[in-house]
Amino acid sequence: MQILWLRNDLRLHDHPGFYLARAKNEPLSIIYIMPKEWLDIDAQGMTRLGAAKARFLRSSLIDLHRTLDEHTFDLTILFGDPVELLQKIYLEQAFTLITASAQAPEEAGWLARIAELGIQIECYEPYTLFSPAQMTDFLSHWPTTFSQFRRTIEKHPQQFKVAEDIKALPLKLRDTVLPIWAPAQWPEEHSDTGIQLKRNGGERSGKQHLKDYLWENKSIQHYKATRNALIGDYFSSQLSPYLAWGCLSPRHIWHQILQYEAAYQADEHSQWLKLELLWREYFHWSMRHHGDRLFQKNGLRTDTVTPKKIPEHIVQKHWQAWCAASTGIPMIDAGLVELRTTGFVSNRLRQNMASYFIHQLQLDWRWGARWFEQHLIDFDVASNWGNWAYLAGVGHDARPQRQFNINKQLQEYDPELQHIQHWLPELSQQSLDDILNHQTKTKLIPYYPSPVVATRSISITPQT
Repeated sequence: MQILWLRNDLRLHDHPGFYLARAKNEPLSIIYIMPKEWLDIDAQGMTRLGAAKARFLRSSLIDLHRTLDEHTFDLTILFGDPVELLQKIYLEQAFTLITASAQAPEEAGWLARIAELGIQIECYEPYTLFSPAQMTDFLSHWPTTFSQFRRTIEKHPQQFKVAEDIKALPLKLRDTVLPIWAPAQWPEEHSDTGIQLKRNGGERSGKQHLKDYLWENKSIQHYKATRNALIGDYFSSQLSPYLAWGCLSPRHIWHQILQYEAAYQADEHSQWLKLELLWREYFHWSMRHHGDRLFQKNGLRTDTVTPKKIPEHIVQKHWQAWCAASTGIPMIDAGLVELRTTGFVSNRLRQNMASYFIHQLQLDWRWGARWFEQHLIDFDVASNWGNWAYLAGVGHDARPQRQFNINKQLQEYDPELQHIQHWLPELSQQSLDDILNHQTKTKLIPYYPSPVVATRSISITPQT
């Protein structure tokens, strides 16, 4: 008997796990386990599975269930401690576990505990462009910056292949040991009717979105020029949710871009989209290299960082303002409302939000990383924590001050207030000058929360 334990690899295309299972030609059961700790509430009042994130995961699982059903297979969905659940199954019947390699230290801990039970484990790599063996061949030592990583990788172009789609699965294991936790039984606390997902999760939705982006709308033709926008359809690829849950393989996306380039020629836009996939690759392999250091307050720094001491009542005031989307900085508050409502926010705004959180509110950067983890439908542990550590000055290429000028960013990326006024309609009658004056406390908007920490004052650029 063999069990294929899916985690962030909710697809059939380019999936090494299904090939491993088929090669063994033994009865197979396919499972997904939602870890119960995802619903635990931490000291700051956060869980790891917010409403939007849960909604996207649910639709991804429903889609996978339908796809497997077409192959006459079931998807068994379980809830609890992964190690304890697999131990219960193993006590009933021995099996070989086929599952993805560990991304984060938490997953490495699960696999170590499972191995200690005597369960045979066979791992595969579904998350990255390159395999561990290739990374060992390419890199004699771990590069400390992305630029070094990129230069090395680009010496080995297209050194990965996309596996053919599965045509036939192994023999079905007809009697599952534990009952299915059906999608209809999704926890009530995650049925928030205020959530507004732009797209459903799942492999079908992901493939259709990729087709639309590259081939139907050809939005890739303006990717580099529009990727920093804050609002609108197709200003960026928005493939990240499908990558995060493994509904799309990064290798599949890369090869689709190559096909696009073969048809329409490579340009700065297609090259930049591939560059973003390499950034993702860098963060993934970096996390595996550095382990749990990435999750410590000092991050990857070897020296000791002594943070400025902030009175506890100020810390709590700032934290509550952040959680309530009432920091008094409309650009930040609009991003928080959008994130809470849709589970998504543009990359440019994420950087501004993180900068304000770290440098103005002066809160622990790890709280911000966990806040994003709770809400983002495209939460990717390596990219999320890597980017927060980078902005906090404790990640790669560590520098003490990577701080954004919020007012300058607002003038450049939302000068007509389209994003702010969409998510904060109470400010629909305000001008850019009004918002900038409010954010700097030069002249407050009477009915809007006063900034808990004002932004830096800059000269206001006249609007033409």
